[in-house]
Amino acid sequence: LMEERIHYKKLMLFPIIITIIMIILISTRGVPLGLDFAGGSWVEITLEKEVNKSVLSAIKEELKDRDLEHLNIFSGVELGTNLYKITISTTTVVNETEIKNILEKYVGELRREDIAEIRLSEEPSADIEEKLRNRIKGADIIFDGNESILRIIALDINPDMLKRATELYIKENIDIDLQKKNFRIEKIGKTLGDKFWKQGMYAVIFAYLLIVAVIFLVFKDFIPSIAIIAAATFDAIFAVGGMSIFGLLLEPASLVSLLMLIGYSVDSDILLTTRVLRTSKGTVNERIDSAMKTGLTMTGTTMGAMVVILIFTNTLIRIPALPNIASVLLIGLVADLINTWLLNAGILKWYVEEKGGRFDILKSIKKRKWM
Repeated sequence: LMEERIHYKKLMLFPIIITIIMIILISTRGVPLGLDFAGGSWVEITLEKEVNKSVLSAIKEELKDRDLEHLNIFSGVELGTNLYKITISTTTVVNETEIKNILEKYVGELRREDIAEIRLSEEPSADIEEKLRNRIKGADIIFDGNESILRIIALDINPDMLKRATELYIKENIDIDLQKKNFRIEKIGKTLGDKFWKQGMYAVIFAYLLIVAVIFLVFKDFIPSIAIIAAATFDAIFAVGGMSIFGLLLEPASLVSLLMLIGYSVDSDILLTTRVLRTSKGTVNERIDSAMKTGLTMTGTTMGAMVVILIFTNTLIRIPALPNIASVLLIGLVADLINTWLLNAGILKWYVEEKGGRFDILKSIKKRKWM
């Protein structure tokens, strides 16, 4: 591809043009912020068995009618517990009672606390109720005289401990009907979301500056260092542009994947730069070809892993953060192929063949001053 000088220089324009287009897209369309940064609500429902897909569709349609922004519904079996979970997230702060009533129409009764019911022969004394409260912190204990049922409500009830304590105080064999909590809701306000966003951006900028400093310290050469930084930066811009195009939410997991992408991009660019500048075997094109074989194998393997993650997390296992990470990395790795092997390779070829591997920017500035 790079046998003719004019040809490889034209190819170098391709990633630059794409990056400019992505910057325009990001500026005009923006990138949708996720729950942690924009604020909103997160709901988790725990069920013992899987619900029908038509039920999930009906839930989503009814919630959409409530004008919930950036609504996402995930469902699947939780690893380790084998419990079926439905997770709902939206950047709209919802009314808890309202959304709970909607969901109960489709999945049955929802509880934010554990409820234990114990059938007794007679009403327990106030002293026994007080002892049970001391054993189960924060519990509400109510005796239903009509049904002779002692009802205990708490955030977390251990049935074995409750049975031992109740039999010790009441002196009779009992059966406990325990209904575990199956509904959880969390809300993040806009102010808190803005704070998370600022902290996340500070972390990304700090990490980026550290990477830049390390590159300059390692190579101590202006042009190759700038080429590596430019390629990595273009990868990140391409990934953010892809998020804007496909509507992927910018979340903490997305920031992590962007940092991973920059690190991966720098790795492949350093591989190329080291092969071209620090080895003397073969021509420049041969060194680039050698680095390309290794680089394409690395990138192809990683892209394959990301595709597998996307397939598994969308069919067999639901882990909300993983599809986001895999999607951003996959978009960024496509950009890395373009930026590393068209832009960075072209700059290095020009640098070695036309500048002889030397480019002293300070001397160039001094010459212009004296002329």
